[in-house]
Amino acid sequence: MKTIYVWMIGGTLAAVLITICLLQWPWARSLAASPLEEKAIIQSVLHQYPGEVLESQRLGDFYLIRLERAKGKYDIKANAYDGVIDSIKRTQAYTDAKQEPQDHKPGTSPTRDTSNPANKPDPVSLVITEKEAAKLAAKAVNGTSDDIELHRNDKGLYYLVEVEVKDGREAVVQVNAVSGSIDSITWEKEKQEHNES
Repeated sequence: MKTIYVWMIGGTLAAVLITICLLQWPWARSLAASPLEEKAIIQSVLHQYPGEVLESQRLGDFYLIRLERAKGKYDIKANAYDGVIDSIKRTQAYTDAKQEPQDHKPGTSPTRDTSNPANKPDPVSLVITEKEAAKLAAKAVNGTSDDIELHRNDKGLYYLVEVEVKDGREAVVQVNAVSGSIDSITWEKEKQEHNES
């Protein structure tokens, strides 16, 4: 009889512990780590993408930072807990990199003079569009871009662009989404082997 009571009490305690754990799960992240300060997030973003911060605000687990750079204005979404950039969206593009921003707040300095090479933004920090990536990839293999996808790895964002060449071959060109550099070119083996036969 005692064994039945021990099993019932043990089972009840296990059920209570499991229930407590399940109820606490959604809040486990907020209990485990506290969000970074807004200044730290902004410094992390500016380190990767130099420019002028127009506005920043916290939206739950993310900070939305509006940034102005030589090529336009961007909305950057950064994780509030680790500062990792989740997304970058260009909200306004400047057609001329030397163009002054149209809505500067009084008391703030205008963008840097880009005609002086010492003041030019670091090319590694410039975010390129899908259209720009497609042109770069097509030029790299002397072909026509067909399809483009944005991906992310531990080194950052990159585009994979499929390019068709006049001789019928197809290449997949990896274009760095920040710098625009060609990281790799992979020729599709099926078409290459077919052409060799």
